[in-house]
Amino acid sequence: MNNPPVIWRRHKELHKHLGKKGKVITWTKIFVAPEGFESEVPYTCAIIELADKSRATVQVVDVGDSEIKEGQKVEVVLRRIGKAAPDGLIQYGVKVRPV
Repeated sequence: MNNPPVIWRRHKELHKHLGKKGKVITWTKIFVAPEGFESEVPYTCAIIELADKSRATVQVVDVGDSEIKEGQKVEVVLRRIGKAAPDGLIQYGVKVRPV
């Protein structure tokens, strides 16, 4: 389990990624989630390429029932990841949404 200082340090770095734009290289829909993500299935993950040519694997949000397409433009957004911890901390992380 992460402790509050570790979570806080990660949160302070999130703003560097927000608003960046990129495109989907490939994607998949997850139906059997790893431990800790069972409540989120089904969800979509994608490998994206950002404008600076770096790549990242991220969860895609705000897609609803529509499917995402390769080459589709996306932007990095801030979202809650997981449920609140027993100590009350809510972790946030970066995900992408279609533009």
